[in-house]
This record gives sequence, C-alpha cells and structure tokens, in this order.
Amino acid sequence: MAGATTTTGAAASDRAGSATASGRVGSAAASEQAGPAAAADRAGATASTVADALVTSLRDWGVRYVFGVSGANIEHLHDAVHRLGRGRLASVLARREDGAAFMADGHARVHRTLGVCCSTSGGALVNLAVGLAESYAESVPVLALVGQPPQALAGKGAFQDGSGIGRTVDSALLLSAVTKRTVTLTDPERLWEELAEAARTALSGRPGPVALLVPRDVFERPVPERPADWPSAPEELVERPEVDEDEVRALFDALREAKRPVVLLGHGVRRSADRDAVAEFVREARIPVATTMSARAEFANSDPLFLGVAGVVGHPSAHAAVQDSDLVVAIGAGLNAMTRGPLGDLRGDRLAVVNIDPGEASRAASPGLVVRADAGAAARRLLELLRKEPFQAEELAGYRRTRFRPRPAPGLDPAPVGGSLLQSEAIAALTAFLPAEGHLVLDAGNCASAAIHLSDVPDGASSTIALGAGGMGYSLGAAVGAQLGSAAGSRTVVILGDGAFLMNGLEVHTAVDLRLPVLYVVFNNAMHGMCVTRQQTYFDSRIESVRYAPVDIATVARGLGGPDRLWVASADSREELDRALAEYAARSAAAPDGTGLPGLLELRLAREEVPPFTPFLPLDEPTYYVDEAAPAEVTVPAPRSAAADRPAVPGRAGVSA
Repeated sequence: MAGATTTTGAAASDRAGSATASGRVGSAAASEQAGPAAAADRAGATASTVADALVTSLRDWGVRYVFGVSGANIEHLHDAVHRLGRGRLASVLARREDGAAFMADGHARVHRTLGVCCSTSGGALVNLAVGLAESYAESVPVLALVGQPPQALAGKGAFQDGSGIGRTVDSALLLSAVTKRTVTLTDPERLWEELAEAARTALSGRPGPVALLVPRDVFERPVPERPADWPSAPEELVERPEVDEDEVRALFDALREAKRPVVLLGHGVRRSADRDAVAEFVREARIPVATTMSARAEFANSDPLFLGVAGVVGHPSAHAAVQDSDLVVAIGAGLNAMTRGPLGDLRGDRLAVVNIDPGEASRAASPGLVVRADAGAAARRLLELLRKEPFQAEELAGYRRTRFRPRPAPGLDPAPVGGSLLQSEAIAALTAFLPAEGHLVLDAGNCASAAIHLSDVPDGASSTIALGAGGMGYSLGAAVGAQLGSAAGSRTVVILGDGAFLMNGLEVHTAVDLRLPVLYVVFNNAMHGMCVTRQQTYFDSRIESVRYAPVDIATVARGLGGPDRLWVASADSREELDRALAEYAARSAAAPDGTGLPGLLELRLAREEVPPFTPFLPLDEPTYYVDEAAPAEVTVPAPRSAAADRPAVPGRAGVSA
C-alpha cells in the first residue's frame, strides 16, 4: 500500500569517513563563517524561519549530511545550511537527484540512521522519486525535503508547478506512491508536529522514506519556538511493538525440540534495536545460519556456523541445508521470491518468522509460527531463555559450502573490449582486496551475482545491494553515502557493470569532489550481461536491445579529475588486475591526512560467463565445487581483431553477435 498523502494547513486542501576536513562538502563547508544570519545557530528553540528550524533540528539530531541538488524552490534550505557555518551540517551536491536519494539510502543503511535528501520541484522531484522507490521497497528510513513553488502561484503557471491543478504534476500524489507518508507543509505553526511525525514514521515499524513538501514562501515564514520536550535524537521517536512473551516462548520451545534447525537472517537485522543479540543467540545455541543476499554481512562469514547465502545467487549447500531442516527461523527476512526460489517448500510448521512487520513473509510463505517483534529485541529474549534453559542444536557434521563452477556463456563471441580476463577470476582477485573495516556496495547484474556467490564479506565490513526496485546505477551514489561518516582508514569498494556506469556514472565526480576513498570497479563487457543470459536461455538466443558499441570507461573517467584527484586504470588480464589493485592501495595509503583518493578500475572482460543465478543453471552435482577446491579452468578464445570490435548494425533478424 502506498504511503499516506497529507496536506497541512488550509491553503492547499483542494487536492489530495569522509573528507569533510578538505572543505569540499558542498556549500556548507565552503563558508568559513556563519554569515549575517547567525541567529539560526542559536539553541534551535528560537530558529526564526521554517528553513532555519529544519536545518538546526537536523543538526541537533546528529544528522551530518543533506544530499541533494539545488534549485529555485529549495534554495532557502541550502542557504540555511550555509549560514550554520562550516562543520555543522554539510550539503552534499549530487550530480542528479536520483543520485542524491541513493546517497541518502546508502548512508542510512550503512550507518543505521535517518538519511536526508532534498530537491526542488518539477523534474527534480521526479528524479528524486526514482531513488526513493528503492528506499521504499527495501524499507530504508529516508527523509526527503522537497521545495515547491509559492502557494499563491499554485495552478497559475508557476515554473515547475507541482500542485496537481490542471496539467501540472501532483507532487504529493506522485511521492505518496514511493513513501510511507507525504505531507505538504502550508502552515508553519505545524512544522514541529510534522517534522516529528515524519521522523517517527520513517523509523518506526517497517522503516521507509517519508517526504515533506515545503512551498518556497513557507520556507521564509517564522515558526514558533521549538517545544520543550523536543527529542534530542530521532531514535527517541521510534515506536517498537512490545515483544509477546508467549510468542517468543513458543519459538524457543520449537527450536529446542527441532532436530535440524536453521536460522535465516534478513536485512531487517541490520536495522534492529539489538543486532548483536541475534548473533549471540545463534552462537550460544549452535544453530547454523544462512543469510539472504542483502544481509550477508549480518553474520560473520568466517564463523563455522555460517552456511552461506540463500536465494537465487546463493550457495547450493546452503539451499540443501535449508531444505533438509525441520525448522527454519527467518529473522528480519521478507521471504520474497528472490530468496524463496531455490529453497523448496518453505512454509507451514517448518517455518517460523520473526519480523517487526511479518505481513510480507506471511503472505509469501504462510509460516506456522510468527513473532511480531523487532529482530534484536526478540533475539535478546530468546537469549535470556537460553541462558536459563540451555540447549544446543546438533552439529551439521561435515558441512562444506559449495558454489557453482564458472563456465562460459554458450554461443557468444568474445567481448568486443578484448583481453583474457574473466569475471570469476576478477572476483577472486577483488575478494582479497575487500576492506576489512569498510564497505562493499554492489550494483545490479552479473558482476553483482558473481560477487555475492563467489566472495565472502570480511568480518567487520558492510555489504549493500539494491534488491527492492533493483535499478541499475544505485551503487555509484550509495557508495558516497556509505563512505561519508565512516571511520578514518576505512574505504569503500563498488562492484558494478558498464551498463550501470553509463546510467549514473557521473556520481564518481561527487566522490572526486569530496576526496572519498571509494574504488569503483567497472566490469566492462559492452552489454547488459544478465539480459543477454535471459535471452539465450528463454528466447532461443535472440539477442536484442542489450548490446552497444564498446565504451572506453577509463578514458571517460579521466575527464572527471586529474591523476592527483582520481586514480584511473584498466586491466584485461589477471596479472594487470593484481598490479592495478596494488598500485591503488599504495596511492590511496599515501593520500594526505583528512582526504582519500577515489579510484576507478575498468576491467575489460574477455567473454561472458553464465552468472551463478539458479534459474540459469543445471542443478547436477558436477556443476558444483567445494570451498578450498579450485574451480575448473575456463578456456578463453583469442581476442578479436580491432576491425571486429564494433557490433553489426541491427537488421530484421536482430543484432548479429
């Protein structure tokens, strides 16, 4: 169900680890002084205008970044940020509004906080909605502040009118489809109430984005003093359901009686009130753990209890363990089709669900037992019961994780970018380079599937992927949000395809502007690889509308910053890849204190491999290999000549390979 659409006031009621020390974080950090309106930096209780009240409240809540693109109807907000002075609240200028929303999403996921983004009206709002759709689908708490034309011009030809009158876009109605709650603020007297309700809605229950639309003239109007009981942090507004002791007791008894229990962790664990309690409980009870694709960093991949990833790019051995289990406890997992696909008949008495909003899982799988609670709170109660009535699950004797063997995609010529490098061996090289205390951000497509399947997340690192709306290009902005606010010495590695880069690649320039230690690794095969695989598998290899002329991505990237601001390299063999990673590590380590060195590494793939995506793969045993066993060699054909580098012109029979 789409979020609520509300209009406050009567006037519109007729229609329903960053590098901030470098001084490069948008306009806020560019100012060395508070400016003539320094009154906005007083305690906040006397903030003079709506714009000042918003930014001082965000600052006092501990919000550090507002991601956005400026424009006529949001300028008052950015001016208020500027007048706060350097180091108080930073405006981060994205290259597009969807990139700003992706940044807020990535920041909220990784740092377990409220992400904030902003835009002006019109096309900017439509762009912002693309990013908010991902946050809505994946339950990520984001506050979107959206400027609107002055109220007096609603329906009267204002530029970028979003009133919904006549042929104008109904901004509130549009955003209500991708938010939990959308409100248009027309009465400044209601600011405090609406801001508190926005934060409460974003963070409570199943989290999600909210939008506050503010007409340009309202930004300038005075507001009453901040309420005396105003929360010092948005988390104080969160409403969590009480844990039902009978439900937890029933789950505990079921686990104790089970012969082969398995716990399946979803990304709801990351947002829970006590995420450590989940790992503590399963370790003390010795229950094997699998994770969904978006939650693979929620349990140490090095732990002997870790079975692997479950889902369409998961591990065959983990799927077998789940299928053989007599009780699967899904904690913080929605059990969508991407997760359930390879898991067999997962329903009824074999399935228990712990979720703050179990509706999605209940519709998908009809569990026999449901605990409606925050994942961490429920786990803490289970842990208390376990310490009073100890038990341990039977060990899965001899368990070893299995993965699919990489194999070349049949019927395709070598990729037009040339070289001998394969996706699977690139993932193997990158696995050793992943940041131990940093962040891994994945985009859509074959390279992300291979990364989930073939690599492990280092203990202490985060892993983020957009599986809700699933749009290409998410990772480029999300990586900026993930890295900002991270500890000194951390870094972010992004794995994306050339198709994703072509959609949102200019957000690399945002990382350059901010001097962030983010390495973008672009797998270049001059095609949308997963779409090609589907057309081979389901459309008798009729390849259409998924290939394009090769792009020299390294050359494009060099235009985004000189070598002292952006490290750029390309590799088309394993040896070149290893050298490039070593060079970037050395250059990044030598960056001046308080800054980082962004990088872009283009990998020119030799040919396409079948992604480890279960709908595309045979399930016979010879397609597997066991961890620590080397996968079979994949023969690489000789590169094509330069004359053959361009795809043929499409004709009636389609595009020739």
